[in-house]
Amino acid sequence: MQGGDDSELVRRHLAGDPDAFRMLYEKYGEKVFASAFRIMGEHHAATDLMQEVFVKVHGELRRFKFESKFSTWLFRVAVNLAINKANEVGRHARIREKIQREGRGDPGGTKEGRPLDEQVHRALQDLSPKLRAIVSLRYLDGLSYEEISEVLDISMGTVKSRLFLAHETLRPMLKNVQLGQEP
Repeated sequence: MQGGDDSELVRRHLAGDPDAFRMLYEKYGEKVFASAFRIMGEHHAATDLMQEVFVKVHGELRRFKFESKFSTWLFRVAVNLAINKANEVGRHARIREKIQREGRGDPGGTKEGRPLDEQVHRALQDLSPKLRAIVSLRYLDGLSYEEISEVLDISMGTVKSRLFLAHETLRPMLKNVQLGQEP
C-alpha cells in the first residue's frame, strides 16, 4: 500500500471523522487547481473544476480501493474532468477567450515581469487538452512516465508518444524562448 498518510486520512473520513477530508482538501486543493488551470487555461474555470473534483471525490471516496496512492486517484479524476471540460468548450470558444485574455492581461500576473511564463502559457493553450495534460503532469507537476500512465489510465507508449507530439508542436512556437535567462 502506498501513500500511508493519505490512506489513513481516507480511512478516517470513511469512519466518520469530519476533519479528515478537509485535511485532504487542504493538502491537494492548490495542486488540483494548478493542474486544472494549466489544462483549461482560465482561472475561473479551474476554480470551478477544483470544486467539482472535490465534490466528486467526496461522493465516490467509498469506491477508492487503496490499490494506488490517493493522490494518483485524485489527479486521475481531476485531469479527466479538466480534459472533458476543455474539450466541451470547443476550438472557437477557446480562441475567443484567448483574445479576451490577451486584451485584459493574464490573470496570473505574468504580464508584470514574467514574459517567458506568458509566452509558454500561450503556447500550452494552443495544444489539445490531452497534450496539455501530459506536459503539465510531466514538467509542471514533476510526475514520472509511470505516474502519468497511472493518472491518465493510458499505456506508457501513449504517454511517450503524446509527450513527443507535444514537444514537436511546441518547438516552433517556443523557438525564440531562451530558458535560463529568467531571473
